[in-house]
Amino acid sequence: MRNFTICFLTVLLLINIAVAEDILFSGETLSPGNFLEMGIYKFIMQTDCNLVLYANSKALWNSATNGKGTNCKATLQSDGNLVILSGTVVVWTSNTARGSNNYRLIVQGDGNVVIYGAAMWATNTVQPSKRRLF
Repeated sequence: MRNFTICFLTVLLLINIAVAEDILFSGETLSPGNFLEMGIYKFIMQTDCNLVLYANSKALWNSATNGKGTNCKATLQSDGNLVILSGTVVVWTSNTARGSNNYRLIVQGDGNVVIYGAAMWATNTVQPSKRRLF
């Protein structure tokens, strides 16, 4: 029984490690090198301060903030605004600030990255051959 329990817990741990995150919730941050991933799509805060959406290593969208700061991070604020900060300086914003709420940024399986509360912002990178998740 003890061996079964150890094996079961090991499998659960491996499953948690293998599952990629595809959602950023209000108040959460993508630090340099961190990313959200769904299938072939990767939304990454690069170390050069550029926030980029890739599909199979091909850039579909970027924030055009390459070199505009150091140690930049992307944060989904509690007002629904996605911002890229270099220290305390805002170098890019999605301009989606609304009232304080529980927002979420989702990397969808169709190649679109969307901020939900109500859909307020998207990269507009829906790929025609992919099915939508929402």
